Amino acid sequence: MNVWNKWSVFPTVGNIFTRNHDAGSIIFMSLQLLTSDEAALLCRVNWSIWKQINNKIWNGVTGPQAFVFDRAKSMLEDWKIARSIRENSPNHNQLDRNAKWVKTRACHFKCNIDASISESSNMVGIGMCIRDEYGTFVLAKTECFSPMFEVHVGEALRLLSALEWVHLLNLGCVEFELDARRVVDSFNSHNSDATEFGNIIDSCRTLFSNSIKTHVLTLREHKQTRLLIV
Repeated sequence: MNVWNKWSVFPTVGNIFTRNHDAGSIIFMSLQLLTSDEAALLCRVNWSIWKQINNKIWNGVTGPQAFVFDRAKSMLEDWKIARSIRENSPNHNQLDRNAKWVKTRACHFKCNIDASISESSNMVGIGMCIRDEYGTFVLAKTECFSPMFEVHVGEALRLLSALEWVHLLNLGCVEFELDARRVVDSFNSHNSDATEFGNIIDSCRTLFSNSIKTHVLTLREHKQTRLLIV
């Protein structure tokens, strides 16, 4: 209940939570009393609680309770901002007509990587999602790190995390898609970098070199950068 008590709207539905209802009934009864924005946050908080439990059971990681609500709220706000920017774009309609999922090569997988930052909890969250050549969901994973990093360091770390994960899965050919050009350029550069960022990039290169029949193909499309492991 400590997580829910951080929500200013909770008193509106709090009595439903204290009754002997199953989880499904609590959610659907609460939705009848909430606005659309409040309902969206309710669903996101439920997801964040589920994520917290999974982290504890499967990864042995117990994050602060304050982060559970902050993560849910931050992700919802980020989604609203991204949607607002898209809808206010003069090319919105044209983008909708042209937008489509780009198919990978035959027998390849695609791994999309993204990150979120919670300044209040001093933590960085990384999300990874793998789909096959037909766009069918295969696997997903999230990780949390503390303390926060500089943006470019966090971008390099999310690539390293995805590489380590996919390497253990032994899936074969995987395309990694992320919006971090600096990471890709540094990865393909032969310049020495003794910073924390450079050390992470070196670890990415090492992981690549330890893979069988591995090479990197760099593609740029719609301001995104793709790394292709073959």
